[in-house]
Amino acid sequence: MNYVYSNIKKGFLNGIAIVYLMVKVIIPCYIAIELIKHFGLIEIISRFFKPFMGLFGLPGEAALGLLAGYLINLYAAIAVLTPLDLGTKEITTMALMLGISHSLTVETPVTHKTGVNGWVFLFVRVILSLASGVILDLLWKLFL
Repeated sequence: MNYVYSNIKKGFLNGIAIVYLMVKVIIPCYIAIELIKHFGLIEIISRFFKPFMGLFGLPGEAALGLLAGYLINLYAAIAVLTPLDLGTKEITTMALMLGISHSLTVETPVTHKTGVNGWVFLFVRVILSLASGVILDLLWKLFL
């Protein structure tokens, strides 16, 4: 019985630690995006990135979520993308791209320490991520 109690306690404490970690990232990113939207900066950012993000069938403001996912982590990307009110296609495309390439600032040095050339692996991940976005957009246009 003591074993069950200790496992439940350990699981609960681990769950609280994970929620705390997510909240530390998500809330500041969400607030930042809301402030960017409030001050009209989202329109400027959107216009600037629109041609590039159009390659993936995404609006220009989705570049913020892509950069957050690439540089910080997936939780930051979720926090940035949530207030943008993207549709199913856009969310699916972002999920695929970020699933391939995320948390690059953390994972690249870790990969390098394993003996793999971190820069090559970084380049491959980003290129595959971008290519998958283009391919998914093309498939979406062909079949849906």
